[in-house]
Amino acid sequence: METEATHHTSEEIRRVLGRVRKADLLRFAALARVWTTGLPKEDANDLLSEALDRILAGRRLWPIDVPFPTFLSQVMRSIASQWRKGERFELLDEEGQGGGEFTTPKGNLPSHDPTSEFEINDLISRMRHSLENEQIERGVFDHIIADTKREHAIAALNISSTQYDTARRRMVRLLFENFHEGWRP
Repeated sequence: METEATHHTSEEIRRVLGRVRKADLLRFAALARVWTTGLPKEDANDLLSEALDRILAGRRLWPIDVPFPTFLSQVMRSIASQWRKGERFELLDEEGQGGGEFTTPKGNLPSHDPTSEFEINDLISRMRHSLENEQIERGVFDHIIADTKREHAIAALNISSTQYDTARRRMVRLLFENFHEGWRP
């Protein structure tokens, strides 16, 4: 009895990557920029390279029923998420070791700028305030900031997945209208 393959082989992956056009590479690079937004220590090119390396090395298996651009985007999202969690742990580790002070490993530049935390907290506070008349959108925003899984946010807000998606799009539109100065797409 033959078993049906569920993932692409390394030869199939190499063949697909060999046929990638320059326009596709530009799209992949744009996706990498999206996923590295908010990661000051990481570069979009590094993210794209890391994702391709994991796919080619077989550490991330590409399911047959998933289009390559979708799969690559999700691999990059996953790596960026890991990097974000790593940065959070670095901040916690720095605070735990130095009693809240920051150290200077190289040169005179601090490894953690405490003013950036205040700026982020201020921005989040102003964004929440701009959504005060939009309860569902504000709830979606709060769950995104808390890094809550989509399913959990839907259950906590007691809304359908369609209502969640609609509120999320509206929230993004409202925030963009109010805070688009300085935003990078």
